[in-house]
Amino acid sequence: MKDVNDLSVEAALCREISKLGEWLAAQGLDLQSDHSHADEGTRDRLYLRYGHFIGLKQALALLTGRAETLH
Repeated sequence: MKDVNDLSVEAALCREISKLGEWLAAQGLDLQSDHSHADEGTRDRLYLRYGHFIGLKQALALLTGRAETLH
């Protein structure tokens, strides 16, 4: 990751992904799995944060040109 003072969109997305990823992992989610959302149970907050996490990762991939076609 780049310098903490980097104000670029890429750096901001990376920081947010990192923070959310740490929180989700602390909740017991396996972020390496494409089906992590299946573990959220009825915890709305966890489900919402997981969706936010995936959205940020997709935005970063689009921004940096590493995205596949989103359907």
